[in-house]
Amino acid sequence: MKYIELSSSSDIKTDAKEIKLLSCDLIEVEKLKKKTILIYIPYKIYTTYVRKIQRKLINELEKKTKKYVVLVAKRTILKGKQKNKSFKIIPRSRTLTSVYDSILEDIVSPSEIIGKRISMKADGKRVFKIMLDSKERQRDNIEEKLISFAAVYKKITRRDAVFSLPPTNEK
Repeated sequence: MKYIELSSSSDIKTDAKEIKLLSCDLIEVEKLKKKTILIYIPYKIYTTYVRKIQRKLINELEKKTKKYVVLVAKRTILKGKQKNKSFKIIPRSRTLTSVYDSILEDIVSPSEIIGKRISMKADGKRVFKIMLDSKERQRDNIEEKLISFAAVYKKITRRDAVFSLPPTNEK
């Protein structure tokens, strides 16, 4: 396991000492011509430490690396019922659907998802359309990261997704 090193002036340094990294992936986003760093963190550490300081941590890592950073908790998916095995109940949190929804929440956090749609293309492919809350528009440069979010979600789940923000009513 690896640890995160931050600058000495950072106010999140005490919480960041507890954060352990499982692995990192570098994802090439062709539309942006920029790379995104995908960092996997153990689930328990993610829920106890990372959620509290996620915005500051991502900003600090993006300054240090000059790349977009996405933090995701490592979750396990259990297989469905098998015919030959005895009846076994699988917890909802370990199903494929639940894990993929949680990964989606991790990717876009600290912003929130306000809507999800599934559209079918003529060739039968599914495209997930995800609407994000527009409150975060200025704070995190979220508009620039939308294409990066789609590339990360495609890498993890092999599902096509389109992230968007609702239009503003500014005149």
